[in-house]
Amino acid sequence: MYLLGFDIGSSFIKGTLLDSDTNEEIAKSKQPSDEMDVMSRQVGWAEQMPEIWWANLCTLTKNLLTQSKVEPQEIKGIGISYQMHGLVLIDKDYQVLRPCIIWSDGRAASIGSAAFEKLGETYIQQNLLNSPGNFTISKLKWVKDNEPEIYERIYKILLPGDYINMKLTGKVNTTISGLTEGMFWNYKEKRIAYEVLHHFELDHRLIPEVTETFSVMGTITSEAAAATGLCPGTPVTYRAGDQPNNALALNIMRPGEIAATSGTSGVIYGIADKFLYNHQSKVNAFAHVNYEDNFKNLGILLCLNGAGNQYAWVKHQVALSDRTYEDMERMAASVTIGSDGICILPFGNGAERIFDNKNIGSHVFNLDFNRHKRAHIYRASLEGVAFSFVYGVRFLKEMGLDVNVIRVAKENMFQSKVFATTIATLLDANIEIVATSGAIGAARAAGVVAGTYPNIQAALNKIEIESTVFPDYNKSAYDMAYNRWLDVLYTILNKTGNPHEIKKPTQSNPDPHIVDDIEKSLVITAQTLQLESLHQVIKSVYITLEKMYLKEHKDDLKPILNKLRKANETQMKQTQSLFEVHYNEVNNQFFNFLRNKHNNLSHEELKICGLLKMKLSCKEMASILNVSVRGMETKRYRIRKKLGIGERRDIAGYLNKLL
Repeated sequence: MYLLGFDIGSSFIKGTLLDSDTNEEIAKSKQPSDEMDVMSRQVGWAEQMPEIWWANLCTLTKNLLTQSKVEPQEIKGIGISYQMHGLVLIDKDYQVLRPCIIWSDGRAASIGSAAFEKLGETYIQQNLLNSPGNFTISKLKWVKDNEPEIYERIYKILLPGDYINMKLTGKVNTTISGLTEGMFWNYKEKRIAYEVLHHFELDHRLIPEVTETFSVMGTITSEAAAATGLCPGTPVTYRAGDQPNNALALNIMRPGEIAATSGTSGVIYGIADKFLYNHQSKVNAFAHVNYEDNFKNLGILLCLNGAGNQYAWVKHQVALSDRTYEDMERMAASVTIGSDGICILPFGNGAERIFDNKNIGSHVFNLDFNRHKRAHIYRASLEGVAFSFVYGVRFLKEMGLDVNVIRVAKENMFQSKVFATTIATLLDANIEIVATSGAIGAARAAGVVAGTYPNIQAALNKIEIESTVFPDYNKSAYDMAYNRWLDVLYTILNKTGNPHEIKKPTQSNPDPHIVDDIEKSLVITAQTLQLESLHQVIKSVYITLEKMYLKEHKDDLKPILNKLRKANETQMKQTQSLFEVHYNEVNNQFFNFLRNKHNNLSHEELKICGLLKMKLSCKEMASILNVSVRGMETKRYRIRKKLGIGERRDIAGYLNKLL
């Protein structure tokens, strides 16, 4: 049984044929060969002809059928993923009235901002979760104000995915998920946001019939069959915007899970089962593909315009002409963590929503012509984008989004081990890499209603984790590099006069003893974790040889095992000795103060407080103290109770403010 998935982007139309029985992608294609044109009749405008999408989809579908040799009648379901926030207008004859105003068009931003002021933050926060901003509803208002003759001829408004479904099936409908991405949905009342339509003086009858994300949205017409090569009557059974769909393709469906991608721009998309709202509109909330199950599951999206395009710029403008990304990765890996002091801010692709729509530009700091080479630039570029992802995820955490799993597709910048390891280490999280795509996700989802899978989870259980990127043990080096990058970022933000951005606290005349203690703490952490890593290597070799000795009874291994055991014991004692001497030297004053303030803390708990003060993760503290991670979490919980601080308060911040 076969399933067909389409991904309607602004650059390419992509498609895949999936064999649901073998879980194999048997054919894939994209159209056109070069990127589709984006028309910009004025500065800030971005439009495309929907008819071009359809023509490319028809060519692509015929190519897939020819390439795979699959009979059209063997395709049991079709899924559609599409570029979000676009506005397609059709008349009563289903003819397009004007070019689609696509997601990157900025003409309606001022309209959305004015509506935010008029409707009020309280209403926005409780009902829309987003400012109308530059989303579809604001674009429709722009058409009403500036092209009234076209507005009067509108029969229905469509999103890009709605248009493709109409061309395939002849049906005009939309989804709740689509309504949320256009700011047409009231989350509180679980209905169309009539109040917002009324504010904009828009006719609610322009909104098409609403169908479920997973449902039969229509079947292939004879006209569409002739144009595509598909079989008449084949059902379209799934439709969602590209970011929710990409998350589905990665099996990101539950709270605490995050999907990330770093293509031209970078996107972090996390799942929450509660309303999260940022009054500065730095992030956006949309209905996830399973929102309709309980009207709770939301996708919290944070976009970084400056991401992969910065690294592509470095490749084209800095690297030698014959250099590949693989060459750049090898060179970047040869440079130490932190790029020998170079910091690069990657925000050179226009205004950044996370910085209140400021265009702060890209910047290179601390470049030394006598010391730094191309390899340093490559690593600093990768680290700059990685640091911006970490900055974004930590912002989402501060909003209240849980982060337990980070999953990415095997594409774009996540193919770089330097890039992925930097993110994994700073967030203390494993990054799971999946070989998938938006088109595969759409095809898989189409199988639910088509009867291939009993439910969506059964479809997603077919997704396999191809590899995992683990945090590096040397977290202190990454922390130092990230903090240096943050210093540069805050310097630039402060120069832009951004009134809403929280400035990083500074101390005009820092106590040299405090600075020295911080430096010593970082050295202690790095040395201890390096020794702990050596201990783990020795332990692993010992276990392997012991298994060989027990299984094969090789007596010549016995003296080697004895030497390894003694070496491991000696190494552990040296680790503890080094840690105790330097650690107590640095934290002696802190321990005395903490003991006087909280005399209920045990000696071991005082030591753990010193580690928490250095912002070590549970995994790092467990390695130093030779306990399990679960046991370390329990100890940290008990300390939090004894200190009398709430679950949401930063324990490291509390301890560092004591002195």
